[in-house]
Amino acid sequence: MVKHPEKTVLQRVGAGLGVAGRRAGTAALDAWNALDPALLRHAAQLPLMGLTLLGPSHRPLSPLPDDGYRPILFVHGLGGHRSNFAPLRLWFRLHGRGRTYSVGFRPELALDAMAEQLRGAITEVLAANGLAADSQVDLVAHSMGGIIARLALENPQTAGQVAHLVTLGTPHAGTQAARFARTPHIRDLRPDSAIMARLAAQLPWPEPPTMPRLTSLWSHSDLLLLPAATAIVAGAENVEMPAFTHYSYLLDPVSARRVFTSLRR
Repeated sequence: MVKHPEKTVLQRVGAGLGVAGRRAGTAALDAWNALDPALLRHAAQLPLMGLTLLGPSHRPLSPLPDDGYRPILFVHGLGGHRSNFAPLRLWFRLHGRGRTYSVGFRPELALDAMAEQLRGAITEVLAANGLAADSQVDLVAHSMGGIIARLALENPQTAGQVAHLVTLGTPHAGTQAARFARTPHIRDLRPDSAIMARLAAQLPWPEPPTMPRLTSLWSHSDLLLLPAATAIVAGAENVEMPAFTHYSYLLDPVSARRVFTSLRR
């Protein structure tokens, strides 16, 4: 019988590649299983968050039909976009609250400038809808948006124009995750920043009419808030959202329902 050495070599190479492939697959599976489930949920939601960036970053404020409730302004966070709130606004509209707005900030603005823009947006919403200057709106803010909202509320006139502030995954006392970068906004989110010292002076959170009601939604699974308890505000209503990632607040109907219920009280 004629032997084919080259065939034997190919068989050995093939077998070796098969073994290597199985080992690589096993190693990859082990590495995947070793990841924290919360990290996997964050990663899985990123493509959906990307889709919310497709809308216009700015849109003129215009009057909306009276739905029997206060107007709502949604305030985005770091690296966010006004369209991040498209799922929440749609859920609200389907449940009877269609007079909602979302504010877009230019990323180069400092936090105090964003807070001033938010103050102006509140006044514009009241005026556009023919509401008296002493009427009120509700604010729903995600992540750093909650910091912007609290800075805006340092102005007593603005504080009187807001009935209820709901924050979603906001690092009210700063986050150690901000140690991983050093842009101006991220430095402001460090626990020892001057911005955090100003916000600490607001606590414990006063009751109305000094300040609006504050509800803070937070989660142990939010990996961008380190520690997670940084979202808890002394004197406010703090609501834990089990298994929520930093993006679940914007995507999960459970979040929309909880915010909707909070704002009805």
